[in-house]
Amino acid sequence: MKVWMQRCLWVLLLGSAWSMAAEPLRVVTAGASVTAIVQELGFVDQVVGIDSTSVPLLEERGLPNVGYQRQLSAEGVLSLEPDVLLGTEEMGPPPVLAQLREAGVDVVVLSASPSLETLYANIAAVGERFGQGAQAADLTQRIQADIAALPASPEPAPPAIFVLTHSANGMLVAGEGTIGDSLIRLGGMSNPAADSFAQYRVLSAESLLSLAPQWILTTTKGLEMVGGVDGLLSQQPALAATPAGLAQQVIDIDDSLLVGGFSPQIAPTLRELRETAADQ
Repeated sequence: MKVWMQRCLWVLLLGSAWSMAAEPLRVVTAGASVTAIVQELGFVDQVVGIDSTSVPLLEERGLPNVGYQRQLSAEGVLSLEPDVLLGTEEMGPPPVLAQLREAGVDVVVLSASPSLETLYANIAAVGERFGQGAQAADLTQRIQADIAALPASPEPAPPAIFVLTHSANGMLVAGEGTIGDSLIRLGGMSNPAADSFAQYRVLSAESLLSLAPQWILTTTKGLEMVGGVDGLLSQQPALAATPAGLAQQVIDIDDSLLVGGFSPQIAPTLRELRETAADQ
């Protein structure tokens, strides 16, 4: 009888341990590009909360919104009882991330560097953290194949600028080292602003006119906020006087492709940009 009871207890403990090990991790994602990686790797069912930039990607799931990725609140995230907070170095503020770590949340911080190499590294890191290594390798190979199949960049590349219109400081122009600059270059165009400055700047009318862009790139949400192409050009007379403004050659890019680095869904947009550049 004693041996039988010991065996029963052993089976119960083994079953309990197996159940605990099999319990899926509860994940909160911060940054649309990170959320898109989770989508592509196929474990979105483990996501219990998202930041505001990820809402358009998972709107149909009705997940709790923990706010903007740069302004997370510890209380909002902890209320979802996550095991993991997955985001990039754009998320914060740092004291909140520290508080979450102290509470036992595994805060995974990926790079937000605006390059395809960073995208591939982030996919690999997410795959490794969640036991999806093979799926991550397959996803990277698919993206690389899509990039390799893009039309060649034209020579010379037409000049373009990338602008952010929803800044409290006014319209910002993307310089060297920004995701706007990387988008322009990968899209088969050239960024004259990158020759003069890094990061984002508000430019004088004279400086803006001197760039002489043939194309203006901006975000879809930002363009909607200013009333479309007509609203953008009416609010920015210097921009309207550039070759791109005079021809109303404005291209809007889905915001979710650019938050926290490039999204794994960026290849179709790069194809459209290269085709546009080639037709110039």
